[in-house]
Amino acid sequence: MKRSRVPSSITSIFKSSLRHAALSLRRFRKRGGIGGFFGRLFMNLKKGNRRAIAGCAAFTGALALVICLPLVIKGGKAEPQSALPVAEASAASADGVVDLQGEYAAMLERLAAAEPTPAPTPVPIFLQEGYDGDEVYDIQERLMELSYMDNDEPTNHFGPATEEAVELFQRRHELTIDGIITNAVYDLLFSDEALKYMVCVGISGTDVYELQGRLRELGYMDKATGNFGEETEAAVKEFQKNNKLTVDGKVGEYTREMLYSEDAVPKSLSYGEKSDEVRSYQKRLYRLGYLTTEPDGTFGRDTVNAVKMFQQQNGLIVDGHIGPMTKDLLMSDQAKASVIGVGDNNSTVTKIQNRLKELGYLDSKATGYFGSSTEAAVLGFQKENGLSRDGKVGKTTMRTLFSSGAKSAPSDYVEPEVDSSGSASSSGNGSSSPSSGGSLDRFISAAKSKLGCKYVRGGKGPNTFDCSGFVYWCLQQAGVNQKYLTSSGWRSVSGYTKVRSISSLQKGDIIVFYGHVGIAMGDGTMIDASSTNGKVVHRSCTGAWSQKNFICGWRVF
Repeated sequence: MKRSRVPSSITSIFKSSLRHAALSLRRFRKRGGIGGFFGRLFMNLKKGNRRAIAGCAAFTGALALVICLPLVIKGGKAEPQSALPVAEASAASADGVVDLQGEYAAMLERLAAAEPTPAPTPVPIFLQEGYDGDEVYDIQERLMELSYMDNDEPTNHFGPATEEAVELFQRRHELTIDGIITNAVYDLLFSDEALKYMVCVGISGTDVYELQGRLRELGYMDKATGNFGEETEAAVKEFQKNNKLTVDGKVGEYTREMLYSEDAVPKSLSYGEKSDEVRSYQKRLYRLGYLTTEPDGTFGRDTVNAVKMFQQQNGLIVDGHIGPMTKDLLMSDQAKASVIGVGDNNSTVTKIQNRLKELGYLDSKATGYFGSSTEAAVLGFQKENGLSRDGKVGKTTMRTLFSSGAKSAPSDYVEPEVDSSGSASSSGNGSSSPSSGGSLDRFISAAKSKLGCKYVRGGKGPNTFDCSGFVYWCLQQAGVNQKYLTSSGWRSVSGYTKVRSISSLQKGDIIVFYGHVGIAMGDGTMIDASSTNGKVVHRSCTGAWSQKNFICGWRVF
């Protein structure tokens, strides 16, 4: 028998219904279960939301199909059999089962003979900055999957960060770049043809400028222009080759991740080199208190650690290489001198602890982590050597500590006690002095003071932040010299107590999610720099997204 094709209008309706049904089920799964789903559906139907109506119609049609199909297949029931024409009913086999192939063909014949139904006018989509609606949640989530947005809990608000991500998506797919979601953009975004974030020859933008800046710091480029040309492509290829990546001259997910990693292999001055130029930088590091050994012109482990400490305390990416940005800042008047304190964890701390033990100020084992016992030992050393007492190892304390004239602890030495408020006192004379070791109160105050500040990818303060830059800035204000870490870097740090569940978080803990970090407030909320909200916000950290993406917490205080 000749088979007829289903009219295009029916196919269009079917595909559209499936799309709305899929999105509805997706929201049902991710946001609050059956109660929340039907509550939002009722409110949207009440407001006349056309997408809710379409989704409801799709669900009803699917439900009707599920109910009626068994009745059609099993012909033993009188009601469905009586609805068939006599000629068609005779097609039933002896056991009462309808010839489905014949029924399907007959249905197509009737549809083909009928007047063609005009295709329905699709519901127009026009979403832009300022819009609020359920669609935005799915759009943000999809943009994150494709690496156009930093991972964060999706919202219903279409803010500046969402607009910027849409523009990057449009740029990647050679569409009009206006940051607006239309039907065409929406359908492409959720299709299998949607491409992941990538930059290559011919592309321009602020993200390109940032990538070029990092390539310059690693010694692969001389300047950043914001335009991805042949020079940038050659630099990317060389970087990829040196870092054992696929060499294609394009910056995608893996190349970008390695580019900002501490493990990135540079072309700039790094471990193993020996020259007068290295000696000049060592002298500067020594004067600033970062290097504890005499400059010798060899870029050894001590120099690598000194460079990392300098980068950490001066807001640079910590990789231990002397690239253009590190070089320029190191030799400038803006270079910050070394201050090692609570929270630091490196080989320099180990040297400080061993020297304090040698002089009789520290009894415990050298661990490399600067905790309260090390802070107390430093306070004791500073007191006995006539130095300003702050519990930190700055350049003056560092020079005195490793000098031949450093005074040992007296025979009646009593180690000062450091209390939780950040004050140190000596039980020997009852005196006390303030200590700027990590303070929980200052940490929380710093976080609250930046509520509402704008979210900017790569921002480290004081008025613009991304999630990791915000945590870094707040720790610095609290006196904790934790190096700058990306969200992935926070997954595995040492020196802090690990918190393994959201319910165990306390005020001041660092919360680590997949692709995101925040600061716990101890009441089921957090303060974080949110890409989806476009600013620093105070919000819940116990919802479905948080539970799904939570990795761990770190107890710094």
